[in-house]
Amino acid sequence: MLYTVEMTLGKRIRAARERLVPKPTQGEIGAEFGISDKAVSAWERDDAVPEFDKIAKLARLLKVPCNWLLEGKGAPPAPDSIEVNLDQMTAGERAVLAATMEALRSQRRTVA
Repeated sequence: MLYTVEMTLGKRIRAARERLVPKPTQGEIGAEFGISDKAVSAWERDDAVPEFDKIAKLARLLKVPCNWLLEGKGAPPAPDSIEVNLDQMTAGERAVLAATMEALRSQRRTVA
C-alpha cells in the first residue's frame, strides 16, 4: 500500500487498522467504543471525526503513537516499533525506563 505524504486522520486510522495482523474489523473497533461499524467507517472516510477523548484509546487499539494518529505523515510505524512501545508505556514504566537510561549514561561516563 502506498502512503501519500499528507494523509487525513481518516486515512491514518484506516492505514493503521489495515496493517495489523490479524486485522481488526471496523465492527471490532466500534465495539471497543460502543459505536457501530458504520461510525468507524465514517471516521475512515473523513465523514466524521472521533471525539478527542477517544483518540488515546484508538491509538492503543491501532498500535500507533497518538501523535502519529493526529498529525503523522507517511506509513504508520510498525506495531512493535520503539515509538509505539514508548507511547503506550504507563507512567511507572516510563519512570523505570528513565532511571535505567540514567544508570546506563552514568556507567558510560564512568568507563569513558
